Amino acid sequence: MTQRETAGMRMRARRRALQMTQKSLADVIGVSHVAISQWEKEETVPRGENLLRLAEHLQCTPAWIIDGDGEPFAPPSNISQGRAVPLVALSQAANGLYTSAVHPQRAVHVLYTDLPLSEQALAVALEDDAMQPEWRPGDRLIFDAAVTARPGEVVLAVVNGQAQVRVYQVTSQQGDEASVSLRPLNADFPSYSATDNHVVVIGTLREMRRTYLPSSPCLTAGG
Repeated sequence: MTQRETAGMRMRARRRALQMTQKSLADVIGVSHVAISQWEKEETVPRGENLLRLAEHLQCTPAWIIDGDGEPFAPPSNISQGRAVPLVALSQAANGLYTSAVHPQRAVHVLYTDLPLSEQALAVALEDDAMQPEWRPGDRLIFDAAVTARPGEVVLAVVNGQAQVRVYQVTSQQGDEASVSLRPLNADFPSYSATDNHVVVIGTLREMRRTYLPSSPCLTAGG
């Protein structure tokens, strides 16, 4: 009789396919390695935020972990050449704390990618609706400071001490001097001109990650 694959078996197989130890997986999720062991042995079940983080770092959906629905995402073509990008709060990005205190090996959360990024790359999660409808709160965006922004690209910038995600625009050019503005996609949020505001571009967008959650069942009029 063929043994039915369990959630724990899928977690273990996926972790090993990504060449992660229980400890390294536990560190990026923010749990103990004992918790990972218990999940893989089916002694406990990951739930809520832990399940979302587990799915993110195993590069699959929560539904695949729990029920085996669908397929896991393709792993990076060469795991050994992949890199961990620190996932930091916008306040950390604004204060420049990611450059020293949030090295990938010490970051509480990281995103794995096989993109060719510099050591200055970092990731943040959107916190407002300024980039709706293209981007929405909770989306995780990877930026690289080594990539020079071009007009129309999305950037992470510090504007008057606050980290903002906006579209980079050049409004005028005189010789080597460019007048820059940052605009939202949502017209309900403000644009920022570098002429009237203190603007420092931290990095240019390289990748977006989004976690899809199962939608809630619709209630009928009689329900």
